[in-house]
Order: sequence, then structure tokens, then C-alpha cells
Amino acid sequence: MLEVVFHESAAGSMAMAMERKNVIGEAVSVAFCGDGPTPSRQEIEEMERQALERERKNWEQAIPLEGSRKDIVLFPCNFSVGEIDEGGLGPKREEALRMLMGVFPQGEEVVKELLETGRKSLRTLLHRAGEEPVRIWSSSDPNETCGLYWLLEQLRPMGFEQLDLTWVRLPDFEELPGGTVQRYSNWGEMEPHRWGEMAALGKKLPANLARGMADHWCVLKRENAPLRALLNGCLVSAPETLYDPFLLRELEQQPQEFRAAYLVGKVLGKYRLGMGNAWVWLRLKQMIRDGRLQQVTAAAEEDPAYYCILRKCGG
Repeated sequence: MLEVVFHESAAGSMAMAMERKNVIGEAVSVAFCGDGPTPSRQEIEEMERQALERERKNWEQAIPLEGSRKDIVLFPCNFSVGEIDEGGLGPKREEALRMLMGVFPQGEEVVKELLETGRKSLRTLLHRAGEEPVRIWSSSDPNETCGLYWLLEQLRPMGFEQLDLTWVRLPDFEELPGGTVQRYSNWGEMEPHRWGEMAALGKKLPANLARGMADHWCVLKRENAPLRALLNGCLVSAPETLYDPFLLRELEQQPQEFRAAYLVGKVLGKYRLGMGNAWVWLRLKQMIRDGRLQQVTAAAEEDPAYYCILRKCGG
């Protein structure tokens, strides 16, 4: 069975599930808040032991996910951002990735790797999909939703009635033992030992529904907006300013001079918009061009561009 995912972290987690389903423990790390007394070495070792024991039990109780790395097809192409009026993974997708990855050191190399991965995965998918089942993992994350719709347009020429497609949609909320509630943003956050369990949520994707999703992607292609977002359960085209109100809300709470990285993290952590830190920084750069902000310091060459100091203008 082919397993289709849209985040690199999801592919890595799934590969671990396939290759380590008989594991009985692994290395762990322990993090603690900076407020309050620092735990002693003995307390830290005890926390590590407890975490390792929980991980061991998780793997012992895990439902196996059959398959191997060669069955994972990954499309880490951020289809929610940039122009999409082209077939496959062409120059416009490359340009969108270059816009996003340019925020980071070695961004050009990353773009090449992402495109190579996506194009190789597309060749694998089109070669094998007619001969074996395909399971697609998506969520309400904009990139995964767009990835699902884009993928179905690629498969349309093969005939949906001839394909064996399963769709696994990530639950928005999940109640865990002890009464706590876990919220996942996308499949990249899924623990490796839980993929086999989550596979049980999969449902056959009817041909008419697959066709409708592919048709909707064609509509979005014609609109060719800067963004696509999931609003009230519907995938829609959106302007590049869509998320600005959330950014402005947090910007108001910052002092006259502030670290851009702190603001980026605050927006992503608080609102869980499904957009990455690169997009938030690009919107801050637009505010700099508009004269609303001024960049006081530049990021070091080895750091992302948003590791800098900004100053509010006119205040």
C-alpha cells in the first residue's frame, strides 16, 4: 500500500512506525520551565526514567503499521501558498517554495530537495497507484487539505473507479486517558507509535467525492490566489492579507522595539493558523515596506531572517 503524506515530519514519524514497531524504549529528553527552582540531577534522571518507561509501554501496546519507507510518498510542497495554475510540480511551485524557503539559511538547497522529493513521489504514485491501494493522510491543515485536492487532480486521468483510495482524516480533537484533550494541527505531530492505531480511521474515498475534489482544485487553479485556506470547512482562495488581523493583534502587544522571532512564535503558537513561520515573516516584511515597521538589526548569516529586531513606526 502506498502511504501519501504532505509533511516531512509526518513521513519521518511514519517511517519510524514501520521500522520500529517492536522497539521497547528509546532515548528521551526532558524539558522544564525556566520559572521556579532548577530540578536536581536526581530529579531529572527520574523524569527521564519515567518518560522512557511510558515510551516503552507505548511501543509494546502499539498497533503495527505494515509497510516500509519505499511505500511512503511525500509531497512537501506547501500548496496553500503561491500560484497553482500549472500541472504537476512546475516552475510556479518552485517559485512559491523559493519565496518561503528564502527566509532560511541554505534556502535554495532546501527548495531543490523539496522539489526533488515531490517529483520523485509523483512518479512513484503514478506508476504504482493503478496496481495497489493508496492511503492518503490529510487534516484541516491548509497544506494537507490542498495537498489532498491537488493529488486527486493528478490521479484523475487514471480513472477514480479504477483506483483503490483510502482517506484518513486527522481528528481535530482527541480525548486521552486521564481526561486530557489532545489537539493535533497536522499529521506531522503524530507520535510514531500511533500510526497503526490511526490507520483504523481510514475510509474508502468514493469516486464521485474524489472527482468533486479534483474539480474543486481546478476552480482554485483558475482563481490562482496568493493563498488557499479552509474556512467553515470549505477550501477557498484567499488574499495574502488573510492572516494579518491575527498578526496585528499580537503586534499591538509588543513594545516599541521587539524581537521578530518572538512575535512570529506568538502568532503561530496562539492561533494555530496552519501557516509556517516563513509566511508570518513575509507579512512583517510587507509591513516594513509599507513603513509601519522598521528593521533595526539584521539576522546573523546562519539564522533565519526573522532573528532580528524590529521597531514600530509612528509611535
